[in-house]
Amino acid sequence: MSDKLLTIEEIKNLPIVFIVGKGRSGTSLLQTILDANPEVLTANESPFVIHLKQKYSTVNKWTTEKLDEFIIDLYTDVRFSFLWKINADNLKKLFNSYPLRQLDFSILCKLVYLSVSSPFPKEKTSLLADKNPIYSFFINELTELFPNAKFIHIIRDYRDNVISTRKAFKIKNVARLAQSWKRHNRYIDYYKIKHPTLFYTLRYEDLVTNPEKYLSELFEFLTISFDSNVLNFHKTTRRIFNDERTNNDVMTGIVDKIHVNLLNPINTERIDKWKNELTISEIEVIDYITGDYAKKYNYFPSSNVQRLSYFFSANKSNLILFTNYLINKLYYRLPMKVRDISRAVSKKLYTKFGYFNKYNEIGAKYRKD
Repeated sequence: MSDKLLTIEEIKNLPIVFIVGKGRSGTSLLQTILDANPEVLTANESPFVIHLKQKYSTVNKWTTEKLDEFIIDLYTDVRFSFLWKINADNLKKLFNSYPLRQLDFSILCKLVYLSVSSPFPKEKTSLLADKNPIYSFFINELTELFPNAKFIHIIRDYRDNVISTRKAFKIKNVARLAQSWKRHNRYIDYYKIKHPTLFYTLRYEDLVTNPEKYLSELFEFLTISFDSNVLNFHKTTRRIFNDERTNNDVMTGIVDKIHVNLLNPINTERIDKWKNELTISEIEVIDYITGDYAKKYNYFPSSNVQRLSYFFSANKSNLILFTNYLINKLYYRLPMKVRDISRAVSKKLYTKFGYFNKYNEIGAKYRKD
């Protein structure tokens, strides 16, 4: 963050863009490219905006005590606490630099973003960027808070997305992975129809095949100057990774297993890997679930096999994912105290009994206790 404080009016007018899409579609790659731009400040993955929205978005009168409470609740999000590395005392000082009567929830969120330290040199901050696959399901909430926000929808061949997700997260059920790809992108499409001017759609394959062309278009959409030097992001990420390797084994382990491609130049090596890594039956069920919808983005199925077992797999996985979607939406609408209890119970189930599920997965990954 710059040493010069922005005015409240400057903060209000500071644009923000959200990168949405199914995880393992190039969201992290795009986030890193944006961060390499000297005018763009991007954040590590944490849904802190949605995490705090239920409790604080309607606050009309901020007090010192309420700001302290905001900061405490902010750090209960384990991704934020572990990844953002923002000093709470410094954040409190920044909040207190502004008259309480001028603050609102959206401004406080932007001040949190502005407190991020980037490994890339910054001249000024003309744009804030936040990457979160889960935000694919919360676009309406984000536009309520930031009416002028823009969105980058990055999408990848559903078959390559399936094998990448399976490898990164050890999920074996390809029907469920295909349904997840479809569900994420269809939710985004729903809001693209409602707000077409707020969205830029980018195929992963186009990004890695012709990066200068598509990044030039993207930066024009964001009204930010494009500099081809952003394509050298890997020089910085590799240096940071090598520095971290000796003193942050959790973070380096995550990079090694999930984001190792961020250490290399943009390349096309991960296009069409599915042709060698999926079995014929896996391709058939994935095509059955996703193929017709995927044609919209010029991803064409290689099979058209109709089987009763594929029908049942498709509907079972769709029901499970819809249930997970409802749980996620409900979770972030619950009062903060209820969510505190839920997180504590989930952590206890994991630490004491080894019970592991997607709802305590993040805490298990980032906590060593």
